[in-house]
This record gives sequence, structure tokens and C-alpha cells, in this order.
Amino acid sequence: MAGHPLAGFFRRDVAALARAAVAGRPERLLVRASTGAPGWAAVPWVAWFAPHVTRSMRHGLYVACFVNAPDERIVLSLQHGAADALREHGHDAGLRHLRDRAARTRDGLPGHGFDTRPIALGSDAMLPQGYQAGCVLSRSWDAATPDPDGFDRALARMLDLYRALV
Repeated sequence: MAGHPLAGFFRRDVAALARAAVAGRPERLLVRASTGAPGWAAVPWVAWFAPHVTRSMRHGLYVACFVNAPDERIVLSLQHGAADALREHGHDAGLRHLRDRAARTRDGLPGHGFDTRPIALGSDAMLPQGYQAGCVLSRSWDAATPDPDGFDRALARMLDLYRALV
């Protein structure tokens, strides 16, 4: 996978597009994109991190964009990191912990204009279940009919909310 052209495109070019999308923002954001390591991820992602909060999707609060390939959807989400919570609490308790954290964070964001229903990522794997449980707010798009302007506006608004929280 390390030398696969699609993985390279995603890590390099998609990450560059994500960096360009936030280049004019007042806060410094770390941007990462992944198709998985060491194997293919069930759900590829690109994420924006406030480095003083977290630098990975394992823990902390961040903004992510997930690719739900089976349903051909793109999902933008304000997220709590899943991997550490699942490891520390176990699968079922970890999912409950993530749902509770997401609900508490959501309660502090009235009038946000985003979807609060659970997200669907098209995978029953443990990490995507954790991402679903850790979702605070989201918006999704049909991948076949992209809306770049709508995505850019939603990303800017979600990053404004993120900056206010962290």
C-alpha cells in the first residue's frame, strides 16, 4: 500500500488541497490525510488539528472529513478521537464514552446549523464505529454531486466553532 498511487495521491494531493482550504485562517492548523497504515483504512480521512489540542485522530477534538465509499458520501465532522477511548474503555463502554463526550460538547454549541444525528461511515469496523460515536456535529454530501462552495462554507463554519471550543 505504501507505494500505491491512490494512497500517495490521497496523502499528498488531498492533504495539499485541505491545507490550501485553511491557509487564510487566523489559527494554525495541522492537516493530515490517510488511507490507512499499515493496511487500507475502512474509512479514508483528512483532518484538521489544533496542535495544542491534538496531532492525531486517536484522542482530542478535531475536524475531519471522511469518505464513506459504500454509500458514496463525503462526511464533514467535528470529532472526538476514538482509538484511545476504545482502547481504554473497551468497545461497548468506549462507544458510550464517546457518545457522552460528543453530546456534552454539542450541548455547548447552540445555533450551530449542523446535523446532530449520528453519522454513517459505511463500515462496521471498530474505528469507524468509534468515529461515528465521537461525532459532535456533521454535514454530508453525495460524492457524485459535489458542492465545493457548500463544503468550503461548512468547513469554515465548523472550524470557527472548533476554534471557539479549543
